[in-house]
Amino acid sequence: YRSIIRAYLVHFHNLIMQTHNGIRQSPANPPFDFTGGSVGNFFFAGSRTFFGSLPAAIFLFSKVAEIPSGSRVIPAVLSEERLVLGAVLKDGSRIRGQYKISHPQPKLTRLQQTPKPQSFTPRHTNRRERSGSGSSISRHRQVVKSSLDISSLHASPMSRIAFLLNDPTWRRDVQRNQSLEKNAASPKQWSDRHEVSPEINPLVLDAISNANCIVYGCGSLFTSVLPSLVLDGVGSAISSRNVHKVLLLNGWHDYETSWTESSGSDDGERLVKQMDATAFAKAVVDALDQGDSTCSRPLVTNYITHLFYPIGTEIKIDEQSLASFCMTREQQPQRQKFIDIQVRGIKSIPADTCSEGSRSGGQSHHSVFDPRALVDALLELASEEKSSQR
Repeated sequence: YRSIIRAYLVHFHNLIMQTHNGIRQSPANPPFDFTGGSVGNFFFAGSRTFFGSLPAAIFLFSKVAEIPSGSRVIPAVLSEERLVLGAVLKDGSRIRGQYKISHPQPKLTRLQQTPKPQSFTPRHTNRRERSGSGSSISRHRQVVKSSLDISSLHASPMSRIAFLLNDPTWRRDVQRNQSLEKNAASPKQWSDRHEVSPEINPLVLDAISNANCIVYGCGSLFTSVLPSLVLDGVGSAISSRNVHKVLLLNGWHDYETSWTESSGSDDGERLVKQMDATAFAKAVVDALDQGDSTCSRPLVTNYITHLFYPIGTEIKIDEQSLASFCMTREQQPQRQKFIDIQVRGIKSIPADTCSEGSRSGGQSHHSVFDPRALVDALLELASEEKSSQR
């Protein structure tokens, strides 16, 4: 497969060169950076653009990667049109594009103006990590350990994710606005009229209806996990299934689950805030509500029955808070027994000891699921469900 892989990598590289050739680079339009990228993603993107078909690209990738025949990778949407992700923040501001959601650009704030004390520099750091410094470093120590540039964090937590129709004129409009207003506080934003509702692949709903366990995987919460859940029909399909539904918690925070808020002081200092496990669960529930065509607002445990976390995760878990969140959806008086989300820690390994953890920015003090322990725990759940149905 060496020549096949190389051919599609070259095709992908040529597309990048054509896209960026002649376009003036700027902070709002940075050059494509291959650093830290996944060769598998580049190969998949090259085959997708070559065939013009997502199922065809999945078929080729499955053969080259020798994915077991019993495993199925199903595209969530049927459309071959290019779709763009958009995010709405709780302060009302909007972001267009997955890269800008996951990798916000640095903002010149007081957090950048005071150099970071050398004594707080993490052992495993690099040039990019050292560029983001904080004035009250003790208050931001957890974020610095997570390799996040504090000055790049969004100014508000994310509220929801949406699909936007690709608009070829968008880049030109943004560049024109920036040339007219070099000191503009915020770029052009999308509105509700840009939103689209892609048609869901019926095979996804079929897979849900036949599953003996449903798992919400790890990854970037708002750009990897939630987009498939907001599609029409997914929420109602999942809530109607009487099987275990497991939310896998990440081992550390990223730019999508961290943000800054004003401290209220006169000096304009901002404090770093981060989502806890309850906020993760709420984000999943809110997304599934978007994809619930019946608008029934079912119980939280109709969406999530279990929460698995890698032992050592830096994400705060408060089981009482989770129980209180579940109670907010308890609106059916005929139910006498309330069911909480079951929380379970799974054996973990250092993130820098596996390729996926290292590529995602994981360091030695970060935790990821031990693959064998996680598989065993999920199989145990699935077997419990199968036994209870006999």
